[in-house]
Amino acid sequence: MNKLLVLFVASYFIVIEFLYAAPVDVPTVIQGLEGNIFKDKKLGIALSIAGETDFLSSRKLDEADWWGGGTSKVKGQFYTTKIILTVINKFDIYGIFGKAENLESRDAQGGSTKPKDKLTWGAGLSMPIYEWKNYGIKFFADTKYRAVNNIDYNSNIQQPPSLTGDILPKFLVDWQEWQVAFGAAKKFKYFMPYGGLKYSDFKELSGDRANYADTNVGIFVGCAITPIKEFSVDLQVRVVDETAVAIKATYKF
Repeated sequence: MNKLLVLFVASYFIVIEFLYAAPVDVPTVIQGLEGNIFKDKKLGIALSIAGETDFLSSRKLDEADWWGGGTSKVKGQFYTTKIILTVINKFDIYGIFGKAENLESRDAQGGSTKPKDKLTWGAGLSMPIYEWKNYGIKFFADTKYRAVNNIDYNSNIQQPPSLTGDILPKFLVDWQEWQVAFGAAKKFKYFMPYGGLKYSDFKELSGDRANYADTNVGIFVGCAITPIKEFSVDLQVRVVDETAVAIKATYKF
């Protein structure tokens, strides 16, 4: 296998670490959501469920220098369900379960891969941290962990013309991601604009190799609409480190 082919294959060991961008969750108490059942007022416990669709149209990756450098871009759609447990009427503890579809990565040389659809899982904590009462602005934090295991990268590999006829081996990749975000929101009667900063870090494992993200600081902005006290629809955009749009519907029992 020539040197060019080695670099081509190596680029796909690294690109997976950027596939899963994570939307930021605003605490349900800040959104003003209130449930009627499965709620203990004394303990402040309530249950919510959310359906979320995340459209990642572009995320740029600077490949590690020891793989030859260069850049890649990735995209995909992610469909997840979140089970949210609110504790003492403030903290949202949630689990993430879902599927990634239509994944694709493309490097600067024209090569691309389309790995198979894959299940994803994770957990997170979202909580209010301060309220600026004079202006009705509430500050919050959100942190989460997500992972995907045994991603098959022998699926629909598109090679540049210079590598036609070469055989690319099958390999599996695991990745781990954590993210922390800080934001501010202001609730009006039926809608709530919000925004803030986020930092995400990634660890990609392929065999005995571990690859890490360089730096991943981005901006998120969004608006949650709450037509009734039990239900909200949230539209969110993430820029700078990625280009992505997420839509989420939440129901509090």
